[in-house]
Amino acid sequence: MNNNKDYRYQLESRRLTKKAVKKIACPSCGQQKCFVRYVDIRHHFDYLSDEVGKCDHQHSCGYHYTPHDYYRDHKPISPISPINPITPPPPPRPLEPLSMELVTRSHSPRSTFWQWLSGDGARQLRLDPQALQRVYDDYLIGATRTSDVIFWQVDERGRVRGGHIMQYGPDGHRLGFQGWTHVPLIRQGLLPPDWQLYQCLYGEHLLAWRRQAAVCLVESEKTALVMAALRPDQLWLATCGSGGLSAEKVAPLRGRRVTIFPDSGCYQKWRDVMATTTGIDYTITDRLEAYPPNTDLVDLLTG
Repeated sequence: MNNNKDYRYQLESRRLTKKAVKKIACPSCGQQKCFVRYVDIRHHFDYLSDEVGKCDHQHSCGYHYTPHDYYRDHKPISPISPINPITPPPPPRPLEPLSMELVTRSHSPRSTFWQWLSGDGARQLRLDPQALQRVYDDYLIGATRTSDVIFWQVDERGRVRGGHIMQYGPDGHRLGFQGWTHVPLIRQGLLPPDWQLYQCLYGEHLLAWRRQAAVCLVESEKTALVMAALRPDQLWLATCGSGGLSAEKVAPLRGRRVTIFPDSGCYQKWRDVMATTTGIDYTITDRLEAYPPNTDLVDLLTG
């Protein structure tokens, strides 16, 4: 039987490093001091990356980005090898998409987020009602029974990868809770216990519909939707979090013209990731770097 100590990278723990664990904000849910990173036990327990680790909030977030995932997304870096020869792990489970029926059933304007965006948000941002209706239909906006919004991730082949559930207040500001549709489905026995989430870009399914459109890439789904209503001539996609950008995730953008708008403080990080990609004609703008950390395009419009 293999032992965890055979692996070069392990989740940081007091038992392992003899020091207090330095938890940071989760790159997916954004909550503070809940993200445990992987450390390199061969090299002074250095961190591999601030996005490689596991969120404490297993049910509401579930983010877990392993060293194996990291090296897969950052080729041609050599793959991870254990300290001692061990049996290789089994291949990843094939992608098992969710049913499009889930998307259809949840496609509803009743979420608090959409009520804000189509009401006070539309007036504040001067959004055209017809443009908003197109956004609502194109991006398959969903809602839970408790009026949280569901941002469905559907890939370029039309496969439903997952639904990102987020809670917004009536003022359009995000509240603490967020999760994924597969979590309650697994709990209810409607998905197998080992079902895995394979994320894609938010709005990716629109690439097949708008093959000639210039693509704009932002971080949050909210920003993508607002900008899609304001600038409908461009196709707006989102990475779904500051840690959501990877070479694998942007691969469907090959052959497209892409302008990338990192939130302030993320410019260099996004440059580093995009440098590992091929076949994408991209420009990364640093226009937001002059503003406080985590400022995005919608913050400028509503500020």
